[in-house]
Amino acid sequence: MTQGRLQWFSATAPVAQAYENRRRLPMDTQELVRFLQAIPLLKGLTDHDLHILAMAAHRRVFQEGQRIYDQGEPGITCHLITRGRVKVFVASDEGHELAMRLLGPGELIGEMALFENLPRSASVVAVIPTETLELDQETLMRCLQRSPALSLSLLRAMSARLRHTTEEAEGLASLPVPERLLRRLQRLAEWSGTRVEDGIRIMPPMTQQELAALVGASRESINRALVKLRRQGVVRWDDGWIVLLDNAHDVLS
Repeated sequence: MTQGRLQWFSATAPVAQAYENRRRLPMDTQELVRFLQAIPLLKGLTDHDLHILAMAAHRRVFQEGQRIYDQGEPGITCHLITRGRVKVFVASDEGHELAMRLLGPGELIGEMALFENLPRSASVVAVIPTETLELDQETLMRCLQRSPALSLSLLRAMSARLRHTTEEAEGLASLPVPERLLRRLQRLAEWSGTRVEDGIRIMPPMTQQELAALVGASRESINRALVKLRRQGVVRWDDGWIVLLDNAHDVLS
């Protein structure tokens, strides 16, 4: 994890070469175009534009726990998630995670740095095996210039993401930690949970530090909150996994 304050860099040749050395895999263009057609963000592009985008994109494969990019490094590409899940977070001067979002297929990450020509404001890591389509700045800008509808769609998506983050933060700020944690766990269960006999097993498995970053609390507070929720019978542990039990909805109601 990047520690210390954000550092300013230039997109030097060694950095660009590092991107080139990442694994590239072939992908059937027509299959990729069909995938792109289903993404709401790209609804403004014609089939011809989507074909150009598919030809320009590079498929990337990231293993669980592998960094996609780090806070503070140059922002020279963005990624469209096609499979898997990623965690977006920022770090304090001491290296602790301060904020976190989880994103999945159809989400675009890293585009802000391309517009601002600034270093990455956050780090992104794959939480399960993940595949992305990597687009460089020139390709993205060319697509935006060709399609005003895509530009509007991207602006709406960025605005909605910011509004959702603000509203969610305001809504959780006044709640005690156990209730904030329970609401986050419910959201994770809806987003990427797996049904088991008595509830929803939350995927991927998360440490108390990761839960603390997600909720905006200390690890110690999360530990106490988990103990309380277990005593209330709304969560349980299953070989390191958190299971949100079926009666959790009654507690939130």
